[in-house]
Amino acid sequence: MKPDANPVADPPQLRSRRPNANREDTGREASMTNQMLSQSYRSPGLPPRRPAGSGPEGGASRGVHPKWLIVDPAIQAAAETEDATRFSAFMQLLRTAGALDRAATDALAELDLTAGAFGALLELANNQPSGIAPSELARRLSVARRTATLYVDILSRHGWAERNAHPDDRRMVLARLTPAGLHLVNDLSDVYRRRLAALLGDLSPLQAERLRQLLGVIDVSGKHREPVTESEL
Repeated sequence: MKPDANPVADPPQLRSRRPNANREDTGREASMTNQMLSQSYRSPGLPPRRPAGSGPEGGASRGVHPKWLIVDPAIQAAAETEDATRFSAFMQLLRTAGALDRAATDALAELDLTAGAFGALLELANNQPSGIAPSELARRLSVARRTATLYVDILSRHGWAERNAHPDDRRMVLARLTPAGLHLVNDLSDVYRRRLAALLGDLSPLQAERLRQLLGVIDVSGKHREPVTESEL
């Protein structure tokens, strides 16, 4: 019996689907083969890979999120609030220091000294009779060296201080009080101390001590000052 020379052709729907179905089957087989090869070449101590889209508990994968560099708005807002509070305190401290400096100049008008020069006078008195180098005086008063030199010049013009060469190093200069300057400190310094202390108004001794401790916490050395970056400009 001869085969039918004109077999019944497949419907058009089947003819159009078969090539795609074959390609899908081939793709599945290739994917399964690659997965099996990948599992077979895994190190013995490593756990098997999870399919994409599954996590440790069947959830989403825990890969690095592209937004991990974004700062939490709450943290950023807290940091900005802290900076604003510190800046407000700094400005208040600056205004208070300026007002106290002007008031101290008025209180010391009879001596024709500023508060800084009066502080230098007392510091020199604490280092009698050896004297002190202007650089060390600047460090103790937390001022620039040229400012400390200016204080010594002012005291010298009044006849209360003098400069002498260091006994062991002729290149070094030491500032010390003259007998007139030492007499001034011994006889009148308490009067002017009380005048300057009165500038703090009704601050109690306990409050004054707390204020002194708080001010001592501030690092004015500049060692920890961070440079300004381009992003902050």
